[in-house]
Amino acid sequence: MLPAVALPPEPIPEYASACLEYVRRALGFELDFTAETLPVLDHYVSTVRETLEDRSEIPALVARAAGAYFGEVVRTVIPGFWRVPSPNVHDWQLCSRVAFLWVNPIGIAYDAIHGSSEHDGPRSMVRCAPEDRPFLERRLETLPPVPEDQYFLFTTRLEVLEVANEALHARLEEQGYAETELTEEDYATGVGQPLPN
Repeated sequence: MLPAVALPPEPIPEYASACLEYVRRALGFELDFTAETLPVLDHYVSTVRETLEDRSEIPALVARAAGAYFGEVVRTVIPGFWRVPSPNVHDWQLCSRVAFLWVNPIGIAYDAIHGSSEHDGPRSMVRCAPEDRPFLERRLETLPPVPEDQYFLFTTRLEVLEVANEALHARLEEQGYAETELTEEDYATGVGQPLPN
């Protein structure tokens, strides 16, 4: 069952439901679209990582499912929406409504599965408006260092997204734009700058 926010576009619900089934079968655990379940998802993808050499089709299937689930969890924490402008997962975005900030959750899932950003999936970097990039880089540099084995976890990525979103939204408030609500059109015409991994 999806969370009580606006339904995402197809095929996100189908992929998120597949993630529920994968985790239920593998671990006997019922995911519920809360941030508290992300450690379970992290554990699940670590078990998938062990099968990568034997089954080359697994990363793409699991990344779509886990990425859709992760994106839906993010939407319970950060007001946002999906942009799925094409069938190509490299084009997909999860966008904040309250700050110009977006990521590709499928790319985050590829990183989690591989334990690295070295893969043929979408890029996972956090993107923002070019004029916000130096500010956001400085803010994220104040976060405590993360051990290498935790860097690509869904739980870590959610924390970074929360901090980035809060910082950019606070900056908008300081500039007198507290009530700003971004839409798909804003992201369709905007060009976000990636932050270094």
